[in-house]
Amino acid sequence: MRKPTADRDDYDSPWKDLLDRWQRPFLEFFFPTIAADIDWSRGFEFLDKELQKVTRRAVVGRRYVDKLVKVWRLGGEETWVLIHTEVQGEPDPGFARRLYTYHSRLMDRYDRPVATLVILADERRDWRPEHYRHALWGCEAVLVFPVVKLLDFKSRTAELEASTNPFALVVLAQLAATATKRDPTARLDRKIGLTRRLYRFGLSRDEVLSLYAFIDWVMTLPAPLEDDYHRAIQAIEEAEQMRYVTTAERIGIRKGMERGMERGMERGLERGLESERALLQRLARRRFGDAVAERAAVLLALIRAPETLEQLGEALLDGDDGEVWLTAVQALAERADDLTEGARDRSPAAQ
Repeated sequence: MRKPTADRDDYDSPWKDLLDRWQRPFLEFFFPTIAADIDWSRGFEFLDKELQKVTRRAVVGRRYVDKLVKVWRLGGEETWVLIHTEVQGEPDPGFARRLYTYHSRLMDRYDRPVATLVILADERRDWRPEHYRHALWGCEAVLVFPVVKLLDFKSRTAELEASTNPFALVVLAQLAATATKRDPTARLDRKIGLTRRLYRFGLSRDEVLSLYAFIDWVMTLPAPLEDDYHRAIQAIEEAEQMRYVTTAERIGIRKGMERGMERGMERGLERGLESERALLQRLARRRFGDAVAERAAVLLALIRAPETLEQLGEALLDGDDGEVWLTAVQALAERADDLTEGARDRSPAAQ
């Protein structure tokens, strides 16, 4: 079933696809000074497995996406670049600390220099986290990271329209999606205009499909206007004498992304929950002993909310009494079980 526009506009999956395909243009557009210091003749390498080992919570549907890339600087040094794209609509108080944790774990585990870069695609102009700082008794830990806020491009439309970098089109689409969130008719006009611009970019068919999928995802339309959009694109293709995306492909891209997102969210969430539970059990064993850890394992299995597991993790680190912590686990687990039972009772099968 097609998801409501409000729920789909800011998901991060299309950003992941773009970073997989357009790594060099991405850095050249958003971080040109950094891109100029990279020896692109040596290529680059995605380090997904290494990143997964230190970012247990980075799952699809969390409204951010991380990519870890190994590059070589012009001086010959190997460098790792952690690229973090945040696409949620509300400020996250744990955002800067999360980046500090990832940065520290990568350096500690692999002994490599790491550059953390941030793209903020949210809609809050006043939310601009640029550093993490923790200090106690003269001991201080600090991480400062470069940040690009997409909303800042709102006054640079002419520059974006003149650029041949594919991420100029990406930013235009993201800004248009935000500006037309409550105006479907205006969104239709903007979407048609962006697609027409895409067709004139002089890209290969695969590249057009990649960017088309992003535009189609962030600028979803109600079904009647979607039909109008398809007819408009057919007219554009005839005028431009090119055939990039057939109607069947448009439908397939949309449905495929919806199914992929739903499956990815389910699998990713479950893997994230399992990882969080395992970590809590290990920490409980280390702090409070085997008995508390084993009793907690049964209760933790009932909890399916990542925020609840995070809350229990903080309580574990702050507390000194295993029984007190176990009581909190039991209370939250019973509440989660009650909610699950209530859902079953309200289901049609239970009527």
